[in-house]
Amino acid sequence: MKKLYLLLAVFLPILPVTAQILFSEDFDSYPAGDLISDYTSTSPQQGGWFSGGTPPATASIIVTPETGKGNVIVITSNGVSPNGAMSFRQAAGSLSSLWDNRTTGNNILKFEYEFYGVDVFNSMSSIFDEGSFLSMINVAIQSNYKQIFGSYLDITSPIILMLKDYSAQPFPYNTWIKVEAFIDFNTNKVYFYLPTLNLQAKSKGSFTQTGKLNYVYFFVNQLKAASVAKFDNIKISALQTLPSYILSNNEFITATFNVFPNPATNMVTITNNENIVVEQVTIYDISGKVINTQTFNKENEVQLNVEHLASGTYMLHIQTSEGTAVKKLVRN
Repeated sequence: MKKLYLLLAVFLPILPVTAQILFSEDFDSYPAGDLISDYTSTSPQQGGWFSGGTPPATASIIVTPETGKGNVIVITSNGVSPNGAMSFRQAAGSLSSLWDNRTTGNNILKFEYEFYGVDVFNSMSSIFDEGSFLSMINVAIQSNYKQIFGSYLDITSPIILMLKDYSAQPFPYNTWIKVEAFIDFNTNKVYFYLPTLNLQAKSKGSFTQTGKLNYVYFFVNQLKAASVAKFDNIKISALQTLPSYILSNNEFITATFNVFPNPATNMVTITNNENIVVEQVTIYDISGKVINTQTFNKENEVQLNVEHLASGTYMLHIQTSEGTAVKKLVRN
């Protein structure tokens, strides 16, 4: 069921956060069958949803009951094209009026939904910018490229934050993935959080807004005969403060770093997936005593000599250009 909220504030009993729900869609009030029957995008369908496709449609978007979840959206290729594609969105400008009527001080936008994918697919989910008609924020879950990333608008170009590269690991097929993205208009920072997969990222620079919020948009392509893409529980909220589970800056940086091998004997390699440069690494023992400090020439991958350490557990304080990461190391 699609719900639009202009003045509804929900006060959470545990966190001192006022969450105002602006838009909510769970599809439970719709009858099973086509969500959209007119793929020309000239008129809204159920719940105000439009198709972004061009006839002939190469995929179907069906409201389908699912045990334990109520109704969900199911998108599958219809075989007209070797690569089925489908998009669905709300009306242009629909979010700007909702956002303009938010409670004063609720300047953090939260965009959330759930996604389920089978076989080959390229899923993109966005909040569009009215000024540039680009994605203010976007989350891509792409089995065809074996990756999940978030992106945000910087002037006129998207900045991509790789959340996970699955080229060497099994891709998370056949599971419901919760997605959360935040735009903090107080600080012009963007955050991505996928609790199902324990993935987080934070914008490096500042988010740039060139126009008002426009509309919410979902797109899936590269669908093969066996492909399935599902969506459910779409919600857009206005928050006063970020939730406590969104990590601090240093915790974000720590999450990007990897230390291997660990346990180690002689040398360890320190890498990160955000190209953050390392300036210095200080080794502490478990009592907090400084054992050694090594300085580096602003490299994003460094090697640390630990052969002089006694067997035991140590903490590596990795000083970077963006903050300090703290990683545990075991010396054999």
